[in-house]
Amino acid sequence: MTVIPKPEPGDVGYNDPITRELDPGQQLVVTFEPRQRITEFVLPFLAMSKHPDSSYEVWMDGQRVYGPSPIPPTDIDDMVPTFIPAKRFESRLTVYCRNLSDTTTRTYTVQPIGWEVSGE
Repeated sequence: MTVIPKPEPGDVGYNDPITRELDPGQQLVVTFEPRQRITEFVLPFLAMSKHPDSSYEVWMDGQRVYGPSPIPPTDIDDMVPTFIPAKRFESRLTVYCRNLSDTTTRTYTVQPIGWEVSGE
C-alpha cells in the first residue's frame, strides 16, 4: 500500500519505539515531540502492542484522535498504515496504554513512524 502523502526530499524520518512493562492496573503515558524547532509532523503509522484487557488512546496537539479503544490503531506485528490520509500534528503526540488486567503484567511497545516536514 502506498502511503499518501509521500515525504519530500529533506524531510526528516522518525521511528522511535519505546517499550515498557506494565503491572496490572498500570498506565503508560508516552509523549513524542518533533525534534526540529518549528515543523509539522506527518504520522501515517502508529503501532502498539496488542493485548487483551487493555485500552489505547491517542492525542495530537491536545485533541483526541483515537480511542479509548480495546484495540490499538495497528499492531506492531502488522505494521500497516494507521491513518489514511496521514495525521498531522505540530507540537505533541501523546499515547496512553492501559493494562486493565487484574492479574497479568504485560509489555507494551509504542512505535510512531512518520516524518517531520523540512519546510524547505
